[in-house]
Amino acid sequence: MPDTPEESAAKVDSDNCLDISLQPEASHIRTSDGREISFSRAFLTIRNTGDSEVVTVEPHATLGQEGGTVQDVTSSFSQLSYSPIPPAGIARWDVYDLLIPAHPGAASKIHMFGYRAALNWRFELAAWAEYRPSGSSIAIQTPVSRWALRWSVANLATGEVELTIEDLKC
Repeated sequence: MPDTPEESAAKVDSDNCLDISLQPEASHIRTSDGREISFSRAFLTIRNTGDSEVVTVEPHATLGQEGGTVQDVTSSFSQLSYSPIPPAGIARWDVYDLLIPAHPGAASKIHMFGYRAALNWRFELAAWAEYRPSGSSIAIQTPVSRWALRWSVANLATGEVELTIEDLKC
């Protein structure tokens, strides 16, 4: 007898062994005048919380810039897509380095103005993954995770840039 939609949803939730998170991390960035300033980066992380290797993983993401259109930026993950993730293993992407330049509007501004082009804009990031655990022939999709992020100057004297991440509930 086929599963009911509720049973199918419960099976996907119980089988979900990938945790997707977005976390800030302290870093530095070189300015156009050669100085290095403190710059918080956002790292999108997919962690295998299951007991078996995740044989295939296809991350997906969309990025919307305040006042602009939402762009599918899945292609930004291409160099790390489809790699097995062992139990407790992770895959990580720097949102600034990979996703923001993939957004055409932000990319052109960053090319012309550097990191300052991303300051004070509100970005919305949605991420999910389709994956197949070892020994399974069924692909599973994670729930969609959503965040709003904004870089701003924390200290005018030093130019230090901080990152605010807000978890958006679906």
